[in-house]
Amino acid sequence: MIKELQKKWLWALISITVSVCVAYSISHLGLATGVVLLLLPFMLLYVVVSFNKPIVTLYALFFYSVFISAFSRYILPESIPPGIFVDALIMLACLLLIFSGMAGKVKWRNGKDTPFLVLTIWLLYCILSLFNPGSPGVEPWFITIRPHLYMIFTIPLFCILLKAKHVKTFLILWGVFSLILSLKGFIQLQIGLDAAEKKDLAEMVSTHLLWGKLRVFSLCSDAGIFGAAQAYSAVLGLILFLVSKTTRQKAFFLVVAAASIYGMFISGTRGSIFILFGGALMYCLLVKKVKLLLLCLFFAGGFFCFMRFTHIGDGVYAVYRMRSAFNPAEDASFQVRKNNQRILKSYLASRPFGDGLGSMGLGPRGSVLSSIPYDSGYVLIWGDMGVVGLCLYIGMFLFFMIKGTLAVWFKIKNEWFRGVLIAFISGLGGLLIANYGNSILLRPTLNVITFFGIALIFVAPRLDQEFAEIIPDADIKTGKNNTTLVKNNPIPDRKSLIRK
Repeated sequence: MIKELQKKWLWALISITVSVCVAYSISHLGLATGVVLLLLPFMLLYVVVSFNKPIVTLYALFFYSVFISAFSRYILPESIPPGIFVDALIMLACLLLIFSGMAGKVKWRNGKDTPFLVLTIWLLYCILSLFNPGSPGVEPWFITIRPHLYMIFTIPLFCILLKAKHVKTFLILWGVFSLILSLKGFIQLQIGLDAAEKKDLAEMVSTHLLWGKLRVFSLCSDAGIFGAAQAYSAVLGLILFLVSKTTRQKAFFLVVAAASIYGMFISGTRGSIFILFGGALMYCLLVKKVKLLLLCLFFAGGFFCFMRFTHIGDGVYAVYRMRSAFNPAEDASFQVRKNNQRILKSYLASRPFGDGLGSMGLGPRGSVLSSIPYDSGYVLIWGDMGVVGLCLYIGMFLFFMIKGTLAVWFKIKNEWFRGVLIAFISGLGGLLIANYGNSILLRPTLNVITFFGIALIFVAPRLDQEFAEIIPDADIKTGKNNTTLVKNNPIPDRKSLIRK
């Protein structure tokens, strides 16, 4: 009893001391310093927990990457760039991985499944672009290379740390985050924007307030990335709904898919519909069902004719906005893009390596590349890295797709895990198609979950073996766990077989 009272008094004393220090810091040193001191104990706790379980660092990275714009909008001071915490989390994850590996908490042999060669080639090409004669300089290069570095470092981290038991956790986190984004989008559309959102909208009013209608951007930086993220989630949700075995899982993924489709439409992002089409096509190819593929093509053709040759539903702004993507000849923005690409093609004809990373977005004022908008993700790579870099970039992602397809067709035995892999490969296929219309690959909200899906492709054989040892409840039709099955049906030893 006395010891319990002593503990209570100790915790009370610590709480009072911390409160006084934080209050003093806020009043004398500013809000930012006080917030840092307040978060310091939690940061230390996070480091300790992450050392024992390094996968926690990737959970935190996933959470922050999805809500990075919300942190910037509501929490972080304007003087602190939100991307700096992504750098810090990745560096911390690498350091903890090294120390945990030295302590024997990490199996380094898992790293052999990492696509080191492909990622290293792309890293070297990005570094060499700094020495391009047309390079805009070190600072633009460093700013532009960061998303590529996130991919190059995060995929190996996933490959080394992922285990079979982590897959469902990431799927649940992804589903919950998608529901939060759709819910916030619903609030923006039906209730209205708060003060911070109105401030952000004022800076992008020309693209997000069209004909008096709001393009919902939820907790994302803009409506384009919100629509793409929700379309990607819709692909994952629908496929996981099909492959799930339990009613609870089916209901969860169906709700996520429905909410994501709603979020995609209210974003007014026209290119996001092609993520659905691309994902559906990839799914049909991966499951190798000709009838399903023909049925999918039939419905896709019918949907195209409905959107292209009719005006049904034009009274609904989301439908009217989406319909313009199916009639590019009358789309002024599409014509502008085509004209910009003709200028770019002429300029890059004698520059197969481009002008270096950062040339299009952060190049010298008045230069050809800095004056061309990079609405397309591939146009951005084309201008910065030239046709050689564009071929390497597309080839890298095609390699990921082919590797995953072969794994699904010939290597993976676990039915549920095969469905998970199909979902992520299909989603990646949709993103690669939609990246032509908008620069969405490697961007926050989508980047870490995309890297997770790519890492799954390379560690799939190892995780498949783990699933074979620990069979998920969803794959057991008897309703009993694997341990019970083994106990009820023990393997006979050699003497009993001889006796029989």
